[in-house]
Amino acid sequence: MKVAQRSDQRIITQDEPRRAERRPAAVWPLLVIMAILALGGAVGGVSFIVDPTGAGLDAQLSWLDETPVNDFVLPGLFLLGVYAIGTSILMAGLIWRPSPGRLRGLDGWLGHHWSWAGTMLVGAILIAWIVYEFAIFPETIALQPILIGVGTLMIAIPLLPSMRSYYIWHGKG
Repeated sequence: MKVAQRSDQRIITQDEPRRAERRPAAVWPLLVIMAILALGGAVGGVSFIVDPTGAGLDAQLSWLDETPVNDFVLPGLFLLGVYAIGTSILMAGLIWRPSPGRLRGLDGWLGHHWSWAGTMLVGAILIAWIVYEFAIFPETIALQPILIGVGTLMIAIPLLPSMRSYYIWHGKG
């Protein structure tokens, strides 16, 4: 935050008004939902990587019969990378709104902060992942409809007017 003083007048730079805004209330339930997703992604990802048979999570290798993989290592890496690590990075972005280097250019291209758009992207990926599971798994798991709801909320909450205006891009470039 850059603030210059000139006699009795305070000059505020472009970054300060954006930083001074109050976070919308909707960001907090979104962060809780994302934290639960990140935790689940970490637990599931590590479990699948450590035990590629999926037995630790009561997963069955037969669920993978219609997929290009024959064990749970790649799904585990996906869970860990996208849902655990990726979602954690997005959460940090939603809280602090940093835009280092190339991310600043992405903000300008998107018209909103990268974490705002990334949250909706991960929500859409989650929905697509679960719809794919519905198509290939012979049985429905209780967690699948819940995760569809999580993905839907990750898309819907950022689209609220208060969230859109808070994460709008205010930079130059």
